[in-house]
Amino acid sequence: MDKTRQRKQLMVCCLAAASPLLLMAGIFNFSLLFKAQYLLWTNQEILGYIIQAEFLAIASGVLIVLPLLIHTQGMLLRIFRILLFTTLAVIFAWLSYDIGGTEGMLFYALLVFINFGGGTLFFFDNFATATRAYLTLLRWSLGIFVYVSLQLYFNLDSDISTWKNTDQVIPFGAAFFYLLFIFELIIYPPLTYYLERKNADDSFLSEKIAQPGNKQKVVGDSA
Repeated sequence: MDKTRQRKQLMVCCLAAASPLLLMAGIFNFSLLFKAQYLLWTNQEILGYIIQAEFLAIASGVLIVLPLLIHTQGMLLRIFRILLFTTLAVIFAWLSYDIGGTEGMLFYALLVFINFGGGTLFFFDNFATATRAYLTLLRWSLGIFVYVSLQLYFNLDSDISTWKNTDQVIPFGAAFFYLLFIFELIIYPPLTYYLERKNADDSFLSEKIAQPGNKQKVVGDSA
């Protein structure tokens, strides 16, 4: 893949991953700027439910996304990958239903999608396995780090089920999603480009190294 095409694809992936985070940040920021006013279908309780479900999504979502890291061209393995992904998603969605009801389940599914690359989950196979694995684990670790750091900064209770009844969830949510949005725009694009170029260079070197060995094998067989 030439550099121009790779950069264009990277830009598309960047926007697909960052746009849902910006939308979520905007919803919280609107309520932060205009007291007691809410965008779309939200209210104080729903914003609290989102932050409550966020912890489960960021902590367990990496397990759901792991099957998507399997890189394969075979139809059977592709089907197995989708079935494994769906099974894990249903298990954790049911767990979130027990915790937060229907709202918790819906928000959990939405937040897993948002936190782990947004629209990029639909074309994960465009990147090398090492790239996808590295980005997924980085999103997971940074998400947990930011979540816990903001919890300490806003001095929120260790029991997240009580957060939805506090006003602190609004600045918490705005800060959390804005930070993840900034990470998607600043950190991930150059990192992804570097990893993809490194993978391409490694593959090229491996092919070059393998060629003399193949020639020797042919000569030995002929003798």
